[in-house]
Amino acid sequence: AEEKAAKAEQKATAAAAAKKAKEESDAEKKADAKAAKEAKAAEEKAAKAEQKATAAAAKKAKEESDAEKKADAKAAKEAKAQADAEAKAAKDAKAQADAEAKAAKDAKAQADAEAKAAKDAKAAEEKAAKAAAAAAAKEAKPVSKEVKKKEELKRVQERSETIDFAILGTAKASDKDDLQVMKGIGPFIEEKLNALGIYTYLQVSKMTSKLETDVNEAIEFFPGRVKRDQWVNQAKILLGEDVKLDEKALKQAEDLERISKKAESIDFATLGVASASEKDSLQTIKGIGPFIEEKLNALGIFTFEQVGNMTSEIETQVNNAIEFFPGRVKRDEWAKQAREFHKAKK
Repeated sequence: AEEKAAKAEQKATAAAAAKKAKEESDAEKKADAKAAKEAKAAEEKAAKAEQKATAAAAKKAKEESDAEKKADAKAAKEAKAQADAEAKAAKDAKAQADAEAKAAKDAKAQADAEAKAAKDAKAAEEKAAKAAAAAAAKEAKPVSKEVKKKEELKRVQERSETIDFAILGTAKASDKDDLQVMKGIGPFIEEKLNALGIYTYLQVSKMTSKLETDVNEAIEFFPGRVKRDQWVNQAKILLGEDVKLDEKALKQAEDLERISKKAESIDFATLGVASASEKDSLQTIKGIGPFIEEKLNALGIFTFEQVGNMTSEIETQVNNAIEFFPGRVKRDEWAKQAREFHKAKK
């Protein structure tokens, strides 16, 4: 019975152990199945989450890409619009510049045409005036040296009223002294003094400083010449008085008297005749100083017009007559300068 009981107990123990083992196995399987199910659910959840995240990321990326493309498209559109606007502005500016350049060119062409027309008109006018002057000069009877001389003597005679003869004293032609003995008085100056009413050494010796100036002006002599040539002292010496003379001044008077005698060698038919009353300031011409001007006046050359009329041959004649450095009249272009000054006077 014990053996049977032991076997029954052993069987019961084995059955209990088998049952327990089965239960444990079932529980383990159940736990494994649950764990597998949970793992699968978690995996599926994770996969879904990942899929969702991927989809969200893809959506975000697409949205960002779309936004970037849209921004790029907008920027490109704006850049193109700006480029088009700048191109149009440049085109308009070029068109305006071209139009202005054309207008300027047209204006210059018109101005040039007007200037040319004015120049041509002026040239034609000058040519016509020159031709008219030449024709008039051809028809006009040239004034002779004798006519000029008579006019000048008449003018001097009319000025006798400006001379104080109460101091000088009066004289007549029959009382006449040879005034040409005095240095600085040539034939024509003597004629002028006689025309004024001055004939004698005594009259000349009585000149005061004021009378020297009055006589100088009346006979249309170079300013200051009567004083400088010491006519008063020369006359006193001729009257027997003991006075001293400035030899340097006398030398200049002798020079001018000598030069005046060379007037016959000058072609006044070409130069034209003039008198002291028509005198221009020849010192304006470069190369002509005070004494050279006096020399020219002594020859009978008083005006720009006369100097301007000099031919090459007359330039040499004048150069020699005034005892100037050889070739100076030509080299200093007196004739050219004089023509310009004469033209400026008109």
